[in-house]
Amino acid sequence: MTDRRNLDIVIAGAGAVGALLGHALAMRGFEIAIIDAGSGDQQASVRTSALSRASLRRLSDLGLWPLEGVEAAPLRALRVVDHSGHGRLSFDSADIGEADLGVIVNHGRLESALRAKAQVRGVSWHRDHADGVELGDAHIEVIMKGGGRLRAPLLIAADGAQSVIRERLGVAVLQYRYGQTAVCADIRLEHAHEGVAWQRFLPHGPCALLPLPDADRASLIWSTADYEARRLQDLSDTEFTTALNEAFGDHLGRLEVDGERAYFPLVASHAQHYVGARFALVGDAAHRVHPLAGQGVNLGFADAGALIAALNAGRARSADLGRRRTLRPYERERKADNLAMLAATDLLNRAFRDDRAWVRAALRTGLNITDTLPLFKTLFMRAAGASASRVAYDGHPGP
Repeated sequence: MTDRRNLDIVIAGAGAVGALLGHALAMRGFEIAIIDAGSGDQQASVRTSALSRASLRRLSDLGLWPLEGVEAAPLRALRVVDHSGHGRLSFDSADIGEADLGVIVNHGRLESALRAKAQVRGVSWHRDHADGVELGDAHIEVIMKGGGRLRAPLLIAADGAQSVIRERLGVAVLQYRYGQTAVCADIRLEHAHEGVAWQRFLPHGPCALLPLPDADRASLIWSTADYEARRLQDLSDTEFTTALNEAFGDHLGRLEVDGERAYFPLVASHAQHYVGARFALVGDAAHRVHPLAGQGVNLGFADAGALIAALNAGRARSADLGRRRTLRPYERERKADNLAMLAATDLLNRAFRDDRAWVRAALRTGLNITDTLPLFKTLFMRAAGASASRVAYDGHPGP
């Protein structure tokens, strides 16, 4: 049965990006319906997200920060170390006159809090799975597994990396499997982290410890070769703790795994098109990058900002929300930035996994030289903190 309410937009998926879009668009007077069956991720409790200062500004502008139930650990500095331990690079928020470079939050709690905000805002919520689409001249109709249908001028696919909507619409996606798996866990530290994140580049991939709200706890994101991840998965907690300490070093004293471990295969992907007749892709449905820079959710929030701006502009001139002409500014704004981040993270990951001696020496030298260039580091931190903030949520240029 088709729900014939006068909807403006249907959003498939209510992860962090979809829920934020639902809240922000409803706040601006759009009639919104969200299709989402709830999280089926049983390992979400150990996943964390690094929110940049740009993302925090976006959330704050929407009245979404701070979020009830979401504890945030300030990220005051980042220490990067190569495998040898002799190549080092540091970034400190004090160098740019800021209290922090961003914050670290539990990803599952972030999603839950944003969903709650969208529901309070009056979004029509359908606890189901999007299963198909039918395209009309003036609308697109979403078919749900439960048999219901929703019709609107525009469908936004925020249904993740395995997007059903993207597949049903026939949007091609370029995908690359890194042959790596991210091992995630909460770690108890011997020494307080003091708001400092550490990232060590190992032969099979980067190993990062991100500060959590408790001073003696950190979130582990260890990207390693698939076969090595399988070996780690078979270890007891005691054996895993030993392997982690041998790999990471003593930067934070002895490390001890505290709770369950989760394993996620790492894939880079990019949709050929972000928009088309009556649809737009956002977040992981449009792109995925390697987690070494911690930019996944930030790129998704930047997508949301640019799409909201495009839709606001379209409504201001009474344009059809689902026309490519209305949606194209969003794609132009985001595609170049997302591709640049995909390329940069891919290059860094490949470079630090290269086992040739001259490459390792060059990278070590590069880290050490960069660490002596305060102006370059300041510019880098300011660029990262303002990442993709050229478009604000009201459609005007951002700060």
